[in-house]
Amino acid sequence: LRATANPIELERTAARGRSALLSAQVQSYGLALTITFLALVLAAGALASEREENVLGRLVRGPVTRSGIVAAKVLLAAAVTTGLGLGVALAFGLIVEFGSVEGGEPWRRLPLLAVGLALAGAAVGALGTLLGALAGEARTASLAAVLIVLPIVFVGLIPRQVFPLAGWVSDGLPFVHAVRFFGAALFDISPWAALARETVWLIALGAIFAGFARLGMRRLTA
Repeated sequence: LRATANPIELERTAARGRSALLSAQVQSYGLALTITFLALVLAAGALASEREENVLGRLVRGPVTRSGIVAAKVLLAAAVTTGLGLGVALAFGLIVEFGSVEGGEPWRRLPLLAVGLALAGAAVGALGTLLGALAGEARTASLAAVLIVLPIVFVGLIPRQVFPLAGWVSDGLPFVHAVRFFGAALFDISPWAALARETVWLIALGAIFAGFARLGMRRLTA
């Protein structure tokens, strides 16, 4: 009679897994937001401050070309953001280890992540250099960089299925490609197709922004 009254019995087994706070999406967005803010402010402020101190004119009249100055700012942003991004990834990994949570350890994928951080930092740094060239003053450039971070992140958060125009706009900015690269590098079983695609995007966007920044340098050094 008991078996007939309860033919199906549900048994629940408690298991520990990765929490939502340590999910792939959260980590990817956290890394992308951190390096986007840092690279924009750093590159824009560095170029504009050199303009205020009349350093750019002396550099251009010397052995350094405008392209070299832009490349230096891009490399600076890439180096700093790579170091900071790896620090953030290590912090996530340590939290996972100390919390005895499986599925969020980044140790084996850190070399891939470092490549993505450098590419994304360079692309965002090129955009920041363009802002610095357009702004001219260090305070204006830094303020513009801070203000533009919010729209970039907001557009990247909107799903393409909800608002297709936002998806098209976000494809023209490095933030969403950095998110996809980090997510694939850290958590995809076979990430190579996604990594190749996002690498091409980041390199292309970085080259475009750097080219416009090079044109904007003519006004600063005229």
